Amino acid sequence: MEDVIVIKIGGIASQDLSESFIEQVKAWQTLGKKIVIVHGGGFAITKLMDEAKIPVEKVNGLRVTSQEAMKLVSYALFEIVGQSMTEKLLNAGLDSLQLRSHLPDILEADFLDRSLYGYVGQIKQVHVAALERLFQDNFIPIIASVGYTSDGQLLNVNADYVATALAIALGAEKLILMTDVKGVMENGEVIEQLLVSQVADKIENQVITGGMIPKIKSAAETVLAGVNQILIGDNLLTGTVIGKG
Repeated sequence: MEDVIVIKIGGIASQDLSESFIEQVKAWQTLGKKIVIVHGGGFAITKLMDEAKIPVEKVNGLRVTSQEAMKLVSYALFEIVGQSMTEKLLNAGLDSLQLRSHLPDILEADFLDRSLYGYVGQIKQVHVAALERLFQDNFIPIIASVGYTSDGQLLNVNADYVATALAIALGAEKLILMTDVKGVMENGEVIEQLLVSQVADKIENQVITGGMIPKIKSAAETVLAGVNQILIGDNLLTGTVIGKG
């Protein structure tokens, strides 16, 4: 769908949406764009795990998630981050709907590697019918970074991966991965354009590290799948553009 923009919100932005963010979303809606918002909840998850004295462990930039931790992940995503974000958008006059009961019918997932990551999933398929109905009613779907197995098991999925899968399935015109940094940094400067062919080298040379690795890999996959505009940054308009080549 040429008029769909998928926005993944992470880091500080997910705690309190800025006025500039809200105004830009309103501007896009005025132009007839259909907005989907995907959110993680790293800060809230980590806080709950610290309070429960559950150690935080990451492998390859992904949070290892035990069955006990999965309960906290679910609470953080749905009851803290998603609920707060939806209320903020509604109060700003944007018709938004936090998806819960719909999600098992939208985000089909499987375990990524249960022995290594625990209850961490990968998106197998996105079913877009429910989202298209929401678009018709001018709602902004608010989607947590989760997935569901065929037998209904809730899994923790990296928000960048969820956003990637949604952008590809919806044929989005643009994917924006918002984070706490201005973009992909090299020698203290933002790389304004990063080609897919450069990604492996940047990872090998440790220009791209930690949590930025799954973010960049998601962006590269999205470009190769036909979504032409991929932006990584701390706002909706500027940062690193990922392109073909």
